Order: sequence, then C-alpha cells, then structure tokens
Amino acid sequence: MLCLLVASALPVRADARAPETEPGFDPVSPSPRPAGDWLRDYRMLAAAAPVHCSTPDIPSLDRHAPARAFILEPRAAQSQSQPLIATIKDPIVERFIVLAEAADGCIRVHESGRSLPFEQRSLSSPFPNARLPAALGETPAVAIVIDHQSVRPWIELIPEARFQCLSEQLWIAISMFTGMLATLFVIALLVTRYQRSRLTLAYLAYLIALQFYQLQALGLGPAWLPFWPPPSAHHLLQAFAAGTAVIGLSLLAITFLRPGGWMRSVLIASVALSAGGFYLAAFNAGAYRFGAAILPLLAILVIVLLARRLREGEPAMRWFAVGLAAALGGGGIQAAAVVTQGAWLPPMAAFAFPLGNVIESICWLIAILMRLRATNLSLQHRLIHEAQHDPLTGLRSRASMHAHLVNAIAAAKSSPHPTPGLIFIDLGGFRRINDRFGQARGDQVLCCFSTMLRELGLEAEAIGRFGGDEFMVLMRRDAHWSHTEGAAATILARFREPIRIDDDSVLIRPDIGLLRITADYDSVDEVLQDADRALQVSKQFGGRRATPFESRMREDAKAQEALKRALEEAIRTHQLDLHYQPIVTFESMTPVGFEALLRWQRPGQKSIAVEQVFVVAESAGLLGALGERIIELALAQIADWQRRGVWSPGLFLSINACEQQLIDGRFLDDLHGALQTHGVDACALRLELSERSLGTDLDWSRLVLPRLLNQHILLGVDNFGAGLASLTMLTDLQPDFIKVDRSLVAALPNLPRAQHLARIGCLLAEQIGSLAVAEGIETQGQLDTLREFGFEHGQGRLIAAPMSGAETAGWLQLAARAHDQPLTENSWQMKLH
Repeated sequence: MLCLLVASALPVRADARAPETEPGFDPVSPSPRPAGDWLRDYRMLAAAAPVHCSTPDIPSLDRHAPARAFILEPRAAQSQSQPLIATIKDPIVERFIVLAEAADGCIRVHESGRSLPFEQRSLSSPFPNARLPAALGETPAVAIVIDHQSVRPWIELIPEARFQCLSEQLWIAISMFTGMLATLFVIALLVTRYQRSRLTLAYLAYLIALQFYQLQALGLGPAWLPFWPPPSAHHLLQAFAAGTAVIGLSLLAITFLRPGGWMRSVLIASVALSAGGFYLAAFNAGAYRFGAAILPLLAILVIVLLARRLREGEPAMRWFAVGLAAALGGGGIQAAAVVTQGAWLPPMAAFAFPLGNVIESICWLIAILMRLRATNLSLQHRLIHEAQHDPLTGLRSRASMHAHLVNAIAAAKSSPHPTPGLIFIDLGGFRRINDRFGQARGDQVLCCFSTMLRELGLEAEAIGRFGGDEFMVLMRRDAHWSHTEGAAATILARFREPIRIDDDSVLIRPDIGLLRITADYDSVDEVLQDADRALQVSKQFGGRRATPFESRMREDAKAQEALKRALEEAIRTHQLDLHYQPIVTFESMTPVGFEALLRWQRPGQKSIAVEQVFVVAESAGLLGALGERIIELALAQIADWQRRGVWSPGLFLSINACEQQLIDGRFLDDLHGALQTHGVDACALRLELSERSLGTDLDWSRLVLPRLLNQHILLGVDNFGAGLASLTMLTDLQPDFIKVDRSLVAALPNLPRAQHLARIGCLLAEQIGSLAVAEGIETQGQLDTLREFGFEHGQGRLIAAPMSGAETAGWLQLAARAHDQPLTENSWQMKLH
C-alpha cells in the first residue's frame, strides 16, 4: 500500500515512451500534440460528420489535472479480423478517454475511469476500456489519460475476445482477493471476541482501511455497493481512503512492533503528517504528493524498527517481516513501472499490489495469532507461578505446599528411604507487630523473614507461606531427621536477636513444630493437625523453641478440644462463678479491695487455673462471651453488696483480664455499658493483667491506656516476678498496683534471690507511684518478711481464703465489728492513690 501510494504521486515524464506490446500489435505512441488539441480537432470532426451520425459528447479537460494523449495505431489486418479494445492497465486511473473516427465518418467517444460510473465502460472489466470502431477513418484514434496524481502510459490494444477472457480472470482474482479479506476480517472478529486486545483491534482497523482503499482505488465501490457516494465525491473519497489506509497500516505496525522513546514519537508524527497530507488532497491536489513524500520515511522507520525486533528472535516477528516484504514487493512492481515510465507489465501484474496485500494480511494474522499465543502462554506461566507462590513473600503458596505434602505422603508409603521432615513455623506475637507498626510494616516483616529463611541454606525441598504468619519448610526426602532438627535450631538461632527494618528494631519470635511424614499418614490434613499440635506445645512452653511431635499430643489435643466444648457449655449454662479474696492493709488488717477469682466447678473434675481458662477461651474464640459473663457477675455482686450496705465507696474489686480483651474494644464497651446498667462507679473496678502478657511488642500507651482512662478504669499488674515485663514497659503502663507473684512470696524465707526481687518490686512500685501488693500469703513468716521489706498490702489464705459473694458480705461485716468502726467512716478505708 505504501509503494502504491508513493507511485500514484509520481509525475509522468514528458519524454515517456509508450510501452512495448506483444507481437502482432503496433505500439501505442505518445502524441506530440497536447490532449486539448486532439479534443478540439475531434469537436470539429463531430461538427462536420454526416447527418446519419449521432452527435457525440466530447468531454473537456480539468486544467488542474495532468493529461496526456496517445495515438492508437492498430494494424490494418488485425483491425479487420475482430474488434479491438483500447484499455489502460491502470485500474486506479481517474479518466480514460478514447476518441476515434469510423470509416463512415462518425465520431466515437468513450470515457471511463475510477471517477466515472462503472457502466460507462464498453466491457465489464476492472480496467477502464473502450471499443474501437471495426474500421477506422483517416484521423488517428487517440487515448487521453487524465489523473491528478500521475499519468501512466500503460495503454494497450487487445482483441475483444481476448480482453473478455482476461477480464473474467481479473474478476475472479478480485473476487478472491475481496473474499479473502472478508474471510480474514471474520477470523479477526472471532479472535477479537475470544481475546480482545489492542493488537486484534488494530488488525481489524487495518483490514477495514485496506478493503475501503481497494474498493475506492479500483473503482469497485460504485459497481458493487448501491450506497456508494456518487462520482462527484471521488476526490473526497480518494483522499479519505488514502489517509485512512496510512493510519490503518501504521497503527497495526506500531501496535505490533511496540516502539519506544523517540522512535515512537517520530513514527506517530510521520503518520500524522502523511495522513494529513492525503486528507488535505480533497481540497488541494498538491497535498497528495506531500503525503506520499512522507511515506518513504515512514517505511524506512518501520523497516529499521523491524530489523531491531528481528534480533530478539521472536517467531511472530519473522512472519510480520514476511508480510511486510510481500506488500512492499507487490507495490514495488507497480511503483517501478511508474518510475521507469514505459516499462511493460503483463495485465495480471497490475494486481501485484493487491496480491501482496493479501499475503501481507495472512502473514500478519499468523504473526498476531503467534503473538497472542505467546502472550497467553506467558500469562498462563505467570498464573501458574502466582498460584504456586505467595504474592507477598515469593515463597511457595498454600496450594503448592499442599501438593508437595501429598507427594511426600505418597513417597513415604512407596519408598523405604528415610521419610521427609516438616518444620511448621508460627511467628509469635506477629499480630502485635501489626498493631504497633501497622500492616505495611507487618508485610515488611513477613518479607524480611521469608528472605532470611531462604538465605539460611536449609536442605529443603520446598519453603512456603502456609497462611498469615505461618510458614512451612519441607525437607528433602533423603535428608536425615537430624538435619530437620538442625534446620529448626538454625532458624531459632538466626532470629534470636531483633532485626532492623528501616529505623525500627523488630523482634521475631518463631515457634516451631517438627514432624516426621511417615507411611502412617493418609492425608495432608492429618499431617497438618499433628504439626500444629507440636507447634501449640512450643507456644505453651513459652515459645521460641522447636518441639517434635509425639503421639501423646493427639490425646492432649483431644482433651483440649473437649475442654473447649465444656467451657462453651459452662458459659452458656452459667456454670461459671466468682469467688472473692480480700486485699488488706497489714497495719490494721482492714480491707481495701477484693480480687474476683473465676471458679468453674466441673462435677468429678479437678479445678482449672484461671490463666488456663483464658487460654482455652482465646483458642476457642470465647473470650468475648467469657468477658461478658465475668463482668456481669462482678458488677451484679457489687450492686448486691451496695444494697446490703456492706460495700464502702473506698473499696475496689479487681477482675482478671487478658491483653486480647483489652485490645478488643468490645470488651471495654461491654464493661462501660454494664457499669451504667448496674449503677456502679467505674472507680470501684480494677482490671488485673498478668505480667506474662507485658513481655510483648504491644504499644500499650497507644492502643490500650487511652481507652481505659477514657472510661476511668484503672489497671493493675498481676504475677510480678513470673513474667518478662521490662521496666520501661511498666513505667509506660503506670499500673495502679503491682502484685508480687505467689511463687516469689512462697520462696521468701529460704531463697535470697526471691527476697532481692521482692525488695526490687516494692521499690519499683513506690518509684512509679503504684501500690505494692503481695499475693499468696500462707504463713506468718511470709507476712513478717513482707512487712520487713516495706510491703503494706497483701492477700492470701493467712488473711482470708476466697469466698462466695454471700460469705464475703458476712466477712465485711465481721471486719467492721472487729475494728469497732462504722462502715461509713473513712478512717480505715485505704485508697490506692
């Protein structure tokens, strides 16, 4: 198409010679006289013609369009044998006028061409043509060629029978060409429907532009389509067809070759200039030549870009190059004929360009299909990779690890070789990292952990992220069990110290469960359950350790599951109750408050520690229901004591809570609502938090304390000396009281280290403005030692055992009478601050 557009803009030379003809025909000679002179002569001949002759309509010339005259000189013998057809083998010529004088003196005028109605041609043929009289007069027959772009002297005299046969062949060729373009368009539509992309849409646009250009250029539009615009719109249609053809061709080339940078900008600018020139040709014929002059630059740029892309070795690019070469070759044949002005072309060669376009379209369709197939394969491989790998960490995904575990189980059943080991990792406290630093930083922690895990050089078959903060390392099948244990130890050692992420120091605490995958396992679920059981044991022992799975863990897990169901039933049927132990001042042994101790009376079962109840509730998702029950019991009891008149405004009741409850705002909201419902002052309540919960990365000052202070609720620290709380965290927390753990109190008489720690606890409480409370006082010796160390408050069975609500009311009355003081007097009431 580019070559034909360039050729159509080339001017004819003044000294052009007529093309040589086949043997048996005289040559067609260019006339030395202008075309206008011949028209004037024939008008005079028509005026002097005999009366029986019809008056011919001799056309006039367009002074803006180039015109050339050629003398037709058939041999006398040939002209008498059969009628001759004067034709021009240029299907896109605008006007082809044949003037001839018959032997009887009548003038015959025939005009045809692309810009005229198709039915004006003497014979139905893609080539403009005119039938000569059987016998010519004395005046030479003349053919005049008129075209705004270029005059091509491809004129020939052909016997009518042979021309008819040639025309039939050409019609078949054109029909095949049009049908193939239509077929390619349908295929492209189906491909676009299946996979819509910029490339398929560009190919559709290219086919539409090519079909439109061919219909206009060959003059077939008016012949085939009844709605085609009239000949008066020829110049407009030609300009529009040429500009659209350039855009369609270039759009597909740019989309397929994907140029970048300056090359893309130059290509787009060249397309805009060339197409603009062709569009402007509708108003100024000279603009057509400007548009055609830009096309060689555009062709060179496309060829250079294609040469670069061919180095990449893409098969689709080779097919694109073959298609482009076919189009350039087909158009080049016609362009060469225009340049040489007189080079003889066989009739079928006039359609070398359309044939090249068909080959080009087929090759480009193949290239596009290959490109789409390669894209689909790439997308498929990417989807497979994404399905097998975690998008955040790049480790194997859950589904991929599941498949590896299936293969490991099958290998364990079929092979006598050592069974593979499985390392199941959970990042302890990762939720707190998210809460403290935000989810984005949490993702960075996961990525950092994954990278470091890969860099440890473990003898692993697969390393994957199983979900959330859970990771899995499947060792190779030939790796000994000691390698699995060694890999777990390596992981623990690597993350013993905090890691740096930007400006933050983050401590990663991996908890690990180890498992041998043996032939006893039938499913992945069984493997995961046992690995998780070993992992939970590691957590129960404080974490940061690796625990191999043992068969007894299954029984323990079953018992734990039964305990969860029992706790759920106990909460639902109100089997839980609270007992209350007084907290007194040592000087007068008068109460300052009480600790509410959860009691779960299970028939035939031993009692369960409060901390274990909270652990079971958290794992079973029952913390919310448990907290509601404890709040309801505690506040209802305070309200009952108030009605009995035994509760003094200076007393407080502390209830145990876990950090998860405090993080969850619903617990505090329920507490606030219950205080209002029961009419209890918030100052009468304290929340006790175990020191074990403070040895974490939780940002208490940001996440918890503001909500507590908002509701005027104070917080105390329980079990001091048994946990991992730092002094900095205790200072930031500013607890209302600090309770020294009962195990520390029990060791006071005999263990100097316990005595030192107790002194430190008392001094620390004094320094941070908290009350020091000793719990678990069982003997008089412990009480005396505590007094000696400076403790002023405590609780324990030596003072009073935990009691029911009614018993506590009676104890309060006895305590008031023992000191002979009315309950309303504040002299014995001790406040925390």
